[in-house]
This record gives sequence, structure tokens and C-alpha cells, in this order.
Amino acid sequence: MKTATDFHKEGYNCAEAIIKSANEKFNLNIPIKLGSALGTGMAVGSTCGAITAAAVVLGHIKGRNSASEKNLARSPMKELMKMICENYGTDKCLDLKKNGISCSEIIDFVDKKLEDLIK
Repeated sequence: MKTATDFHKEGYNCAEAIIKSANEKFNLNIPIKLGSALGTGMAVGSTCGAITAAAVVLGHIKGRNSASEKNLARSPMKELMKMICENYGTDKCLDLKKNGISCSEIIDFVDKKLEDLIK
């Protein structure tokens, strides 16, 4: 099975790659184009697209359809953000790149941690 990093190498941006990988791993059908505007930190180096795409995936899997339901997506997203900040010191695309973190490295990290959080 291909990883998100494999999809990124094929030309998908970081966010699209995370969504495509989650679709294959978990038999989902999240539109990949939801990640198109998220790559490169929402095109301005803000929060890494791989991370924002993970939020999309978690919302799809654990999110709610009405305000009366419990929001089960928040806790795993909070845990993911904690792991990212502990490992990299930032979630910002520009800062990750300045610190020598490659797109492949952060995509791989997010892909693996997302899988762990969903299982």
C-alpha cells in the first residue's frame, strides 16, 4: 500500500497526499480536492498542509453532524498537535522548512500518527 509520502512524490501536495492515503487505508471517499488549497501552509507557509489535512480526515471520521452530538474529533487532533510540537517545535510550514524538516519527513510523521490516532 502506498504512503502519503509516495503520493506526494507523484505530485499531490502535502494535504492532498494525506487525504489520499487516508482514503486508501481506511476505505474512505474524502474528496482529495479538499486538500488542494491547504498545501504549503495554506499557500502562505502557515500551518502545514499535512496537519490541516489530518484535521479534515479526523473530522470526517470522528466529527459530528449536529451540535447535539459530542465532538470526538477534537481530542485526537489535540493529541496530534501536541506530538508535532513536541517533535518539531512548530506546526508552521515556513518554520519547519527553516528548521531543515523536509516535506517528506513531516508528511510521513503526520501520516503515521494519524493512522495511530484513528485505530
